[in-house]
Amino acid sequence: MRSYSVIVILFFCFACNNNKAEKTIVAAPPPTPVYYFFPKANVYFDTVNKNYVFLGGDGKTWTSGKEIPAIMNTMMDKSILLDTFSQPVWKDNQNHRLIYSAVLYASPNDTIEKKPEPIVQKPAIPDTVVKKEKKGLRKFFDKLFGRKKKTE
Repeated sequence: MRSYSVIVILFFCFACNNNKAEKTIVAAPPPTPVYYFFPKANVYFDTVNKNYVFLGGDGKTWTSGKEIPAIMNTMMDKSILLDTFSQPVWKDNQNHRLIYSAVLYASPNDTIEKKPEPIVQKPAIPDTVVKKEKKGLRKFFDKLFGRKKKTE
């Protein structure tokens, strides 16, 4: 009976203390924002928060919102996914505009060196036509066979 009591005591000890470690809930880090840049409209789109980031009406302050002004909406054609960017994303706007405008809107002909066309001067046409005096055989045959003169 003694062995049963030891077993029962051990059972209660393990049942009461089943290593209930406090579970710490670790919150997942917020998702990293992913931005698309529209260089023609100069607008960023945050795909995580579904917000647009654009210059306000004064042209100096950056604004974010769920919608953009209609005039910018007409210019939203080509976009580029930004791999790396600083926080806030518009901090590098000058570089983004320079790099991605060239990438998206340049054509191969833009990088070809264009040589200036040479200037060709045409000889001046005299106002009056000077008739050359005929010499030699030509003068002889004209007298002999007589060319008809054109009447004006």
